[in-house]
Amino acid sequence: MANLQRVNLLLERRQREALERLARQRNRSVSDLVREYIAAGLREDNSQQKERMLALENARALTARVQKRRKGKSVTKSVEVLDRMREERGNELLGRRR
Repeated sequence: MANLQRVNLLLERRQREALERLARQRNRSVSDLVREYIAAGLREDNSQQKERMLALENARALTARVQKRRKGKSVTKSVEVLDRMREERGNELLGRRR
């Protein structure tokens, strides 16, 4: 065990009991299980962040391709279009005319 640091955790009673039960079943320490779960959670967070960054890079690349194809002309702001559509639909549902 390389360079372990002592920390205090506050757990709910049922969490502590579940950890102790699992530790007994697996013949491991509670600390070992907690370290394993923390490592798995950090890997998952890192993986999700990488996926989000890749999606953002893909969106930026797509925007650049569209702008190049449009020869620099601005692309309609989708948020503005959606807001206008929502307003028009709301007016339609409320029986309002423009």
